[in-house]
Amino acid sequence: MKIFVPSFLFLFSIVLYGQSIEEPPASNLPSSLSGISIKGHSYPVSAIGDVHKSFMVQYGIFKSTQLELQGFYDTYILSERFRSSLLFKRYLNDRLYLLSGLEVEVATEKNELMVAPYRLGFVVGTGYDVSENFMIELKGNVQLHKSTIGAFGETQVNMPSVYTIGSKWKF
Repeated sequence: MKIFVPSFLFLFSIVLYGQSIEEPPASNLPSSLSGISIKGHSYPVSAIGDVHKSFMVQYGIFKSTQLELQGFYDTYILSERFRSSLLFKRYLNDRLYLLSGLEVEVATEKNELMVAPYRLGFVVGTGYDVSENFMIELKGNVQLHKSTIGAFGETQVNMPSVYTIGSKWKF
């Protein structure tokens, strides 16, 4: 009985300390990222064999400055492509940011009759984080060299520059 009471008090104090309330982070917005964050997703293979996969690695350099590496892999009926970009993001406030960087894209035909060279482009744009689960981006991509492939793997229509409006909703 003498050992039971002190051991009970010892275990009770450990459990009590383990139940202490921790303060939540000040913000879960992407502008407050510090360190590294890795995300990715893939869609199931469709009935005709299309595959779509992507990844994103973010590194918070400072409170409002980030480096972002993105990669996209898509296969279609006649072609497949891989697109990757290295972007520098600078948040002007908690939600609004500017971005710039380089993007490279490689597209190949599945029948290997025509292999297109890579496409190198300069990306510049702005974005807004509406909430921690929804964002909107406006980007411009200007091709830096002569290539037979246009933006988004298009081989029939030459597009030396492309402007996109995109959004992402995480649920």
